[in-house]
Amino acid sequence: MKVLVTGATSLPGSAILRELESRTIPCLGVDAPEFDVTKDADVRRQVQEAAPDVIIHCIPYTNMDKAESEPAECAGANGFGALTMARAANEVGAKLVLLSTAQVFPGTAERPNGINDPYGPRNVYGMSMVQAEDAVRSLMTRYYVVRTGPLFGGGKDAVRTALRASQDNRELRLAGDRIANPTYAPDLAKFLCSLINTNYYGIWHARNEGAYSPAEFAKLVIKKAGRTGRIVALPDTEMPPHARRTMDCRLAAELPAGFSPFPSVENALERCLAEVSY
Repeated sequence: MKVLVTGATSLPGSAILRELESRTIPCLGVDAPEFDVTKDADVRRQVQEAAPDVIIHCIPYTNMDKAESEPAECAGANGFGALTMARAANEVGAKLVLLSTAQVFPGTAERPNGINDPYGPRNVYGMSMVQAEDAVRSLMTRYYVVRTGPLFGGGKDAVRTALRASQDNRELRLAGDRIANPTYAPDLAKFLCSLINTNYYGIWHARNEGAYSPAEFAKLVIKKAGRTGRIVALPDTEMPPHARRTMDCRLAAELPAGFSPFPSVENALERCLAEVSY
């Protein structure tokens, strides 16, 4: 089996490649600008040359706030990009994994969002992800749409942000009324690298156990790191101007038969702090 990973330098992409390599699974990572998912013919040619058995597609446009002023760019990269990847996968007979998000939901059900809940995005980014999911689901039969929570475990993530604020003795003002399931990128990567060996096609919700607001998660980071910090929880309406968010981004853990639930967020955070240099 050979796996092609798009968005290779992103947080999920790099974690997936490390996990594939640890399992000695042949893999190739690609990223923009050389691999531009908005250029249909180029992408399909590159995929044909790579001849993968599986493609794991990490959505390229993830800046939720910037998307509000760049709707065409966001829709092109995410929605049309997923369409391009689905076409390319079909042409080489590859399975396709699409990483998605709880931002496709309105978050008004007062319970964790389920895999079959109706769409209701509240921002441009969420709308582009609905387009991406629809493109894959309409064109393919051998696909996995995997929705997950806000990822941490490297890069400019929430863990690094909280620790740097603590180190600099800066006050960190974060939303206290939005909730989600923070998810450790290596845990997600392990799940995906096992999933692609199965025929459990369809939509899945994969995230660590536990729900936190951005402020609550930052406080947990500071506590687990043994530091002190000034975390101020604010209503989302008092945060600096940003894209309208889905307020309840909790995902019901819905995994294929035989897959164990992810570890708790606290367990994942402890491993993150021990394994990653921040």
